[in-house]
Amino acid sequence: MESYEYLYAASTVIYIITSIIVVIASILLHNKVKSTATILVLIGSISAFIFNLGDIFLSLIAGRYDVETYIQINVIANIVSGITYGMFCVGLLLFVVNDLKKGES
Repeated sequence: MESYEYLYAASTVIYIITSIIVVIASILLHNKVKSTATILVLIGSISAFIFNLGDIFLSLIAGRYDVETYIQINVIANIVSGITYGMFCVGLLLFVVNDLKKGES
């Protein structure tokens, strides 16, 4: 059986780089258009980045425990990640619906 650790490490690096790009884009968007929507986008992207980095470290720590504890930790981390992505998505949706109409008129 082959070791897929290098693929897991490469996917983690790619994910971290793309998450940093999303955070930078959110900061630039908030600097150009200050609104509730861009604040939600900014907070959502930063918190998603932080929690997903934490998820990587939690997975390493949880791997030392039994399978049930590992699954519980991953479920909680996935719920928190979903909430942070949801905040980002709601902010993006509000921005598209409300703020882009203001810029066109």
